[in-house]
Amino acid sequence: MTSDESTRMWIVIASALFSLLFVFFSLRRFRRRAILRAMPTTPIGGVFVGDVEIKGNAVARNPVIGYLCESPCVCFSWTISEHWTRRRTVTSTDSKGNTTTKVVTDHGSDVVADSLDQTALEVEDDSGRILVHWEGAKVEKETLFYQVVNEGEPLYYGKGPAGSVSGSNGVRTFSEEGIRIGTRLFVVGYARQREDIVDVEIARGGRKGTATEGAEARLFLISTRNEAAVTSGHGTAGWFYAIIGFLAVGGLLIIDAADDNGHLGQKFPWYFAIGFASFCMVFALAWFVWMFNELIDLRNRVVRAASNIDVQLKRRADLIRGLIECASAIRDHEGRLQKAIAFLRAQATLENRKSAHGHAKVAMPMIDAIIEAYPNLKSGEIFLRLQEALSDAEQRIAMARDEFNGTAAGYNTRIAEFPGRIVASFALMRRANFFEATTFERIVPTVQTSV
Repeated sequence: MTSDESTRMWIVIASALFSLLFVFFSLRRFRRRAILRAMPTTPIGGVFVGDVEIKGNAVARNPVIGYLCESPCVCFSWTISEHWTRRRTVTSTDSKGNTTTKVVTDHGSDVVADSLDQTALEVEDDSGRILVHWEGAKVEKETLFYQVVNEGEPLYYGKGPAGSVSGSNGVRTFSEEGIRIGTRLFVVGYARQREDIVDVEIARGGRKGTATEGAEARLFLISTRNEAAVTSGHGTAGWFYAIIGFLAVGGLLIIDAADDNGHLGQKFPWYFAIGFASFCMVFALAWFVWMFNELIDLRNRVVRAASNIDVQLKRRADLIRGLIECASAIRDHEGRLQKAIAFLRAQATLENRKSAHGHAKVAMPMIDAIIEAYPNLKSGEIFLRLQEALSDAEQRIAMARDEFNGTAAGYNTRIAEFPGRIVASFALMRRANFFEATTFERIVPTVQTSV
């Protein structure tokens, strides 16, 4: 093998690896877009353990004040750059031994000061508030402050350091980015149980020493952009990387098809056709594997969302039993109250989705009716606590049902759309049924009282 042939071979290998690398980048971006499109937005009050997507306002118990913007923030980072002009002498010698000296003028800037600060981030919506950890997250901030300042202006030394860099132009750029209190955030991550209180938090993955250890969010993002902007950005990047990968293949073909004089010759069209077909086959195979794994993951999310409904129904059933015991301890022996309690016992048996289908909000109207008919029940502190807990449980059931329906909708859309339906048909994946309300749920129970 000659030196030229060896060089050409290594160029071809490098181009092929470069192309495969960009195929990987492209599919990773498309995967992230698919994750965002399929994941429903969950109200914060209805967040359960697992992958989750929320939207809300940034809040903090102990806000930090931005250095430049001077506004309450949950995080900020700032830099001060000083511009300079410097001249240097360059001496060069040509092939004939002639020496040339010239003065070169350079322009640039140096960072003369920078810092950052952050506090514990919480996100809040109408349904509640949740802690979001910073560690491991991709944080997309917004510009809080940007100004180019001359030396004579107060900000130049007021916020910037004393002294100057070599060759200073007397111009500084002050910039700061971060997240203000109240900023609308889009967050995707993994919800897990907190250590300090009985609640959930969003982090990169599960907690060590718990059942969620080893779990990791498919995407951990804290962004000041909205969901549509983030999703479209991943799609655009995916196509960009795919095009770059294809162009790399084209360059490889040109190099391989060209003769020693650089002419392509008659074999280039065949090279191009074969190369293009090979690129498409590799891309299609990688896409098929990725899509198959993605649909399996979506199906598992549907199963998890369904199990969350079961968990909340079991919790409600336990609370209803507690209410029955409490009411039984202080009730009189009137027949109407006995009937009410019997109705509650029937509700307490609805501990799974099949038996409780559409019965999510029947218990609380019954409880309210009992309290109105028998106001003495309000005197029991335990009864009031159980009542509040039951109200919270029914809200969680409704949220769990909404999350299930949203997850099922995302899954059904993916397996119905082209080209995902090709993979779904190959894997014999079927639509997920929605959790729907029935006529029984719309009936408001009443309690008959004696006149």
